[in-house]
Amino acid sequence: MNEGATPTDEVLTLEELAAYLKVSETTAYALVRSGEIPGRKVGREWRFLKARVIHWLMQAGTEENMDKTGFVQRDELGGEFKQEGGQEYVALWLPLTREEKAAQIEKATRDGVNVSELVADYLRNWVRA
Repeated sequence: MNEGATPTDEVLTLEELAAYLKVSETTAYALVRSGEIPGRKVGREWRFLKARVIHWLMQAGTEENMDKTGFVQRDELGGEFKQEGGQEYVALWLPLTREEKAAQIEKATRDGVNVSELVADYLRNWVRA
């Protein structure tokens, strides 16, 4: 820890977060993916400010923590969704490779269209095939 830093300035890895919460890494990751625990991806790894984790723990069950707007949640069937701006967005596992995804994003940028429209067209064509 840096001189003058407090224990709550500490940055935790996913493994350290799981140990701190006394849960499995799988459980910790599920909480992160659902948006329950505030964290940030740095490169390919998750990082968490201990102070924010402590705040999250202290807010459990309060009204402040009941609004899930903007966070990925799971429905009763295990599907992922989030609510944002009064709209519900459903997460889909798309049947395309990273290369196909990159090509779709490049095409959308080049054509000046919304990526969602291109993905919807891609899915319609995929279903017909």
